[in-house]
Amino acid sequence: MNYRSLLFLAILFSGLISCSTSREEHHEQTELEFVLVDSLVFDELQTLRILDYHAGKELYLMVTQGLEGRYFLIDSKGEVRAEEVLSEGPNAFGMVLHRAGFVGDELMFISDQEIFIYDLDLQQLRKFPFEQETMVRMIHAPLDNFNSFSLDNVPHGIANLSDRLLDKYPVDYFDTLNYFHLVNPADGAVVKGGKIDDSSIFKRGYFYPRKDKPVFFSDRHSEVLSLILPADSILFQFDTNLNLANKVRLERQQPDQLVRMPMAEAGKVAFNAYGKDILLGGSFTHIAGQGDSFIVEYKTGVDPENNHAGLSREEMEAVRASRKTYYYPIKSGKRIGKPIQWQKPGSLKLGLGNDRYLHYADQAEIHESEKEYQCYYIYELKEIQ
Repeated sequence: MNYRSLLFLAILFSGLISCSTSREEHHEQTELEFVLVDSLVFDELQTLRILDYHAGKELYLMVTQGLEGRYFLIDSKGEVRAEEVLSEGPNAFGMVLHRAGFVGDELMFISDQEIFIYDLDLQQLRKFPFEQETMVRMIHAPLDNFNSFSLDNVPHGIANLSDRLLDKYPVDYFDTLNYFHLVNPADGAVVKGGKIDDSSIFKRGYFYPRKDKPVFFSDRHSEVLSLILPADSILFQFDTNLNLANKVRLERQQPDQLVRMPMAEAGKVAFNAYGKDILLGGSFTHIAGQGDSFIVEYKTGVDPENNHAGLSREEMEAVRASRKTYYYPIKSGKRIGKPIQWQKPGSLKLGLGNDRYLHYADQAEIHESEKEYQCYYIYELKEIQ
């Protein structure tokens, strides 16, 4: 091959790289918006907390707010398909609920030191132990969404909480930590894996108090498991062997005054000493979607000039409310548009497929007038024309 041929190939290869980079940068700069397209309406006066959604059967898992623990399966037409009290009796799992959701065509309830499997009539099928040390125990009110992932065509539930407070973090804590504990609903067998790499800020000798609990996402349609740490800027994605397969950088929005400390000093002391500063730093707080198309929620920190001692309760509530919410759209392992600011109450709780998301908030905040039924709006992610 002569010099001219080599030069031509080099120019062609350089052009292909340049075009690919330009296309990727174009997608990241695409302007998107959430457009109201539908609603979920059901005839129920009491407030229900929405826990999960089964895309294939179009079923929502819901629970009453409070001690009773009355659970519902409601379809997309608003009709109740199943209803059971699960706080007491032979069919119950108790009151403490860490996570609950669909794993295949069954339901997994992760309670305190036990996991319970139910059918779609809310009848208990089996249970098995699952030991974990948790920081918070909530009554019928999970702190985050339930996620599942298929290994060898068998759906597994992500059961670990990763919010235990250690007395002292070892230097190699993030080197040894397996972020995913996948539980087989058939027999309770646990598969562990998923380690972040050196691109994470947590791998550089520092700890970010109360901003280390990972935010997960995957479902029965996902090819990868995704996670991001609240204080980080890297979305990590793992394959079916729980090996790192992809990374997506998500720039953080301001204000974002993160508080950090040396890893050797982390633990319960950090939680107590730096708890008052948790509002100053921004956090990735939630992921919702279907398959490998989803949105990552980010909340900014508060303005440090407004967060000072001597504030009244009303002033402190105003400072907290000043945090802005953004959603980063992700598809097939890449960001496909600019972060979208969300200016409505509540959040986009669940992905319903086809770029549609369920808006969940207190009914009084969503609607201008009181209604005799529950109504939640559905938004679709669309490109601004």
